[in-house]
Amino acid sequence: MSYEVDGVGSPATFEPGTSLLMTGTSMLTQQRLLDAVAPNDDERAIVITTNLDAGRVVEELEERGADREQIGVIDCTGQKTAVEETPVRQLSSPGDLTGISLEFAKLLDQSDEEESGPVRVGFASVSTALMYAELQTMFRFLHVFTARIRSGDMFGVFAMDPAMHEEKAHNTIRAVFDCEAKVADENVELRGTGFEQ
Repeated sequence: MSYEVDGVGSPATFEPGTSLLMTGTSMLTQQRLLDAVAPNDDERAIVITTNLDAGRVVEELEERGADREQIGVIDCTGQKTAVEETPVRQLSSPGDLTGISLEFAKLLDQSDEEESGPVRVGFASVSTALMYAELQTMFRFLHVFTARIRSGDMFGVFAMDPAMHEEKAHNTIRAVFDCEAKVADENVELRGTGFEQ
């Protein structure tokens, strides 16, 4: 089992348990992240969103070929959005990292009960969450979260806009991930481990 992924330049195959940091402007990385986490037929996608509301996330993934039953959303935008046939967990703030962890576990349990296949996880975006949480708190959260992705043979994609942070913050966050995709317009530079291109 591996994850076939678009949105990282040329198509790539990622090993189960890999976490990818996607860096670039928020608008570019948001679209590329949704490309990368759009589930194939036997997969599910769980998206943690801090900018787009749950309804938009579901619409975007449907445009990429996903069915609503394959999608779960943790909406941290503070906007209440009901989406039919898709489990949506509402949180009031992108800084509620404990809440994100708890709701993610619930969505995973739900997918396990349905005996679903592999799971793709999207987090858009780390930059927005960092506006609400301290750097070291975010680092610890991501360290635990990516370990969970690794142990569950999932595939994680996390968006970050380096221009919003000091270089120290970017380097600290980058250290958590197996690989990084630098997005600039049509060009994507992919480096690190856990994939083949």
